[in-house]
Amino acid sequence: MKHIFIITCLCSTVLFSCKKDAAIGPAIDIPVDYVLPQGNAPAEANDKIQSLYNTYGSYFLYNFTQKDFLWVPSTGGGNSKIDTAVLGNPQYTMDMLNFLDDVWLKFLPEDFKKKEGIPYRVMMADTIKQYRVGYPPGREYLYFDYKVVGKSITFAGMNASLRTMSSADKVTKRNVLIQVIWNYYIQNKIIDFPSAFYDISDYVTYPASPINASNPANVDAFRQRGFLPASYAANGNPSEWYYGTYSWPQAKSNDQTTYLLAILTRTDAQMASYLSYPMIKQKFDLLVNYYKSKFNIDVRAIANATY
Repeated sequence: MKHIFIITCLCSTVLFSCKKDAAIGPAIDIPVDYVLPQGNAPAEANDKIQSLYNTYGSYFLYNFTQKDFLWVPSTGGGNSKIDTAVLGNPQYTMDMLNFLDDVWLKFLPEDFKKKEGIPYRVMMADTIKQYRVGYPPGREYLYFDYKVVGKSITFAGMNASLRTMSSADKVTKRNVLIQVIWNYYIQNKIIDFPSAFYDISDYVTYPASPINASNPANVDAFRQRGFLPASYAANGNPSEWYYGTYSWPQAKSNDQTTYLLAILTRTDAQMASYLSYPMIKQKFDLLVNYYKSKFNIDVRAIANATY
């Protein structure tokens, strides 16, 4: 239990002297936000959650309210989007903790985890769903892997699927979540994005378009300028973020997003053909070295990890 001690001093002729008979007030108990252990998860899981809180000051919660989940209630008219977290079965708590460690926490150095590298609240749910007004039964909900609100992240998936997840499925889910976590770090100024990155490519001159498989010369010119795809299909085919001059004003933000995707989720084998372009390699290496030297985080270990 944390305490605050209030000491009353009456100063005399010496700046820091106090009367010897000055009374020390009673300790004031500061209530904790959550009482651990929360409930009937396995003892191993409850002990792990307590250890995480003791070490990093972060709560890993499997029992929480809708108010905890949203921080503020959703408001608005009939077309409002309402997110709901469905609590998971506590028997899967340790499975979820192990999953989060495998895809996230084990890649972070201790000092980083202690300096806001873990959000104050990490909530573990079975499901996160969003109600959609006007949709027919069976289609009225959208489902999500995560929700970020303030200094908390809620992760879905604390259920039996954790015990049957294939290696490929685990990599796919990791690739979704690690980008979310990285954006959380950047938005909360826990890590930054190096300004030197933007000194390499030309963000003024419009690229030749269209950029697609039917126009390989345009694709090659786009790569030569240091630009990567926005996404990749399951078969590896790229999808570009530049569709024409109207998308060029967002070139810098798109460039940042595509390179974070590359360094955090694309394996060495998947990046090999792209890194044959000198400007892409320069920007890629700059980011990898930046996060390693400044934060001691090996982003390539994340992207190359298998399960």
